[in-house]
Amino acid sequence: MALPPLVGDGQKGSSGGAFPRHSEEGAKAPDFARYQRSIRLPEIGLSGQSRLHNARVLVIGAGGLGSPIIQYLAQSGIGTLGIVDDDAVDLSNLQRQVLYRADQVGLPKARAAADWVRQANAEVTVRVHAFRLDEATVRILDDYDLVVDGSDSFDTCYLVADAAAARGLAVVWGSVARFDGQVSVFWDAAPDGLAVDYRDLHPQAPADGWDESCADVGVLGPLCGLVGSVMATEAIKLLTGAGESLLGRVVTIDALGGGWRESRLRRSPERAEERRQDPAHRPVAAARPPVTVPALTADALEGRLAARADGGADFALVDVRERQEHDVEAIPGSILAAGFGSTSFDHPPLDPAVPIVVYCAREPRSRQAAELLAAEGYDVTVLTRGMLGWNLRPGALAAGAGATGRVPLPLGDIDPDGFRPNLHS
Repeated sequence: MALPPLVGDGQKGSSGGAFPRHSEEGAKAPDFARYQRSIRLPEIGLSGQSRLHNARVLVIGAGGLGSPIIQYLAQSGIGTLGIVDDDAVDLSNLQRQVLYRADQVGLPKARAAADWVRQANAEVTVRVHAFRLDEATVRILDDYDLVVDGSDSFDTCYLVADAAAARGLAVVWGSVARFDGQVSVFWDAAPDGLAVDYRDLHPQAPADGWDESCADVGVLGPLCGLVGSVMATEAIKLLTGAGESLLGRVVTIDALGGGWRESRLRRSPERAEERRQDPAHRPVAAARPPVTVPALTADALEGRLAARADGGADFALVDVRERQEHDVEAIPGSILAAGFGSTSFDHPPLDPAVPIVVYCAREPRSRQAAELLAAEGYDVTVLTRGMLGWNLRPGALAAGAGATGRVPLPLGDIDPDGFRPNLHS
């Protein structure tokens, strides 16, 4: 479904958008000749280009995703571009963060990115926010029409999601890890019952130690450019009202396999009830409650599997992912129990006398499943970091990262309309 443009075009009698206003005082008038290829598109036109010039966009993270986002939004004629990043350029960033040069190593990313924008398009007003977002500084969202979240932290994603929801702002979100990427649009104030936000994709914060980053698992550099470009495209569509946004949909990109998949995302009844409450009282980055189910490292599981093969103690290794995930890659000797839901677990028959080890893609689903099994009286343990931890154990890395040579994309919990993927940047 097409959405109304988020920003007005400044023309008398025209559609004002969700945040109608003229460009801010002191901003340079656009040279429309620069944008003639976009203006020739009937879906954009002069009106759409004017909306871009009037827009104030906040980009969170000036790293692998933020680099192409900032570049394309600046060159597309966004009037005001805010850049949030508290990090400095590191040599290891240059493989994928194409905004920066080797002679900029050690410089603050936000300032280096702003310098690039000023040199590339002097018409853009750049605001530098060289700090980490927290509950105090997140109020800078008040000064923007749209948020593009390319951060690499679950805490930041939750903080931004809650702050944007409280302000009625849309968020373009993206994520990359290894060879996989995801893009979606969240807007808690969307019209016609289309409201979804980040908490509908990730209802609760992960367990400690699950917040993997590119430094932990690696990432293919060009994939950042691909995902970031899709995010910039979604931002332009939202600002101009062109086409249909990814609101309520998640696009998953498998760079290694060359495939794209679209999944439906919808708000649960519980989330709908939560949003009927005062948004100012929503929790920010609420941590998942502590669990009592014990954990097992991948190295320890490898030892138990070897001991079992030699006639040692038996146990059941249970995969609670979906069949599509299991068929791509699974730990040898595991059985599939794909009937797990967030509040129930329709699992196959299990022997109460045999200990159980459960795993999923990265850990959250297996922890929930383990809690349900423990409530039924089973002796259950969770594999730390799930399939990801298994593929990153020393033995697997020495042998080439497991049977497939890659960590599979965690597809997330299933719902009647499709997958709800579970991946972050």
